[in-house]
Order: sequence, then C-alpha cells, then structure tokens
Amino acid sequence: LFVDYVGFTIPFAFAMACLCSGHFAPDWMKITRKWSLVSWIFLTVGIILGAQWAYVELGWGGYWAWDPVENASFIPWIAATAFLHTAVLQERRGVLKKWNVVLVMLTFLLCIFGTFITRSGFVESVHAFERSNIGYYFMAFMVLGLAVAGAVIYLKRGALRPDDTLGGMFSKEGAFVLTNLLLMAFLMVVFI
Repeated sequence: LFVDYVGFTIPFAFAMACLCSGHFAPDWMKITRKWSLVSWIFLTVGIILGAQWAYVELGWGGYWAWDPVENASFIPWIAATAFLHTAVLQERRGVLKKWNVVLVMLTFLLCIFGTFITRSGFVESVHAFERSNIGYYFMAFMVLGLAVAGAVIYLKRGALRPDDTLGGMFSKEGAFVLTNLLLMAFLMVVFI
C-alpha cells in the first residue's frame, strides 16, 4: 500500500504542474495513466493480501467485516479505477479532461486520507497507531491540498475544455460515464 500511496503522488504532481504551467505535453495523459496503472496494480495486490489476511487470520468473514483501515485503502482504489477508465477517453477523444483531473486529485487526497486513518489514532483498528498529534497535520494537509488543487482546477478550467463532444448515454462514452457514476456512488457508500 505504501508504494501505491507514494505512486499516486506522481500523477497528482504531473496534473497540477501541467495546470499551473498551462503547458500540456501531448502525451501527458498517457504518462499519467501509466503511473496510475502501476500504482493501481500495487494497491490491488495490497488490498487482496489485506483481504486474505483479514479473512483467514482474523476470521472477520470477508469484505463487509473489514475495519476502517481496509476500507480506507479501498476508497482510493475506486477513484483510481474510475480515472483509469476515463483516461482512455481523454487520450482518444480529448473529452472528460476536468473530470480526469478531479479524479487524479481525489485519488491522491484519498491516499492521504488512508494514511490519516492509519496513523492518526482517531479510529480503533488492529492496524492503527496510537493516537498522536500527527493526525492534525494530516487533516491540515488534506484541507490545504483540497483547497489548492480545487482552486487551481477552477482557475485553469479553460485549459480543460474538451476537444470533442461526448456521445449520448447509449454510446461507448456514455457507458464509461455511467460506470464512473456507479464507481463514485460505491466510493461514497464505503466512505460513509
């Protein structure tokens, strides 16, 4: 999970650097998607190993009996999965640019949130550390990260205009959008 959490810093930094500079390299999404895919693979393996451990060693009975730390690692996985799906559309057709940048930002901040859940001691878990002051720093970083990234996306929204129109809801692009909406609904359910 650590490799994944660190790995998602790169797509976030790349997207924010492109937005702040106003210079989007022609293959910036391809590079970002590759880094995201590598991080996503590490996260997937970590989640599978964690689920196996929770099921066999702790006898928790599967996913719905996971504690908050397992769920905190699953949440960025959902956001990253949504991004990997729509990144293909942006590469091929130049659509969903704003949404992809939001998903990259969300995935990164959810990785920070997962670290917060584990390190802060705010929740009780077999994985969590004892309560410490570090949790407040994580909360401040998450709020600052959300504010700065949100402001940059808002201010540079003109650079994120789509190159093409999105097809109807019954097109291939519509299926990608519907899949993303379902993934975001799952993300909210697990988060809550």
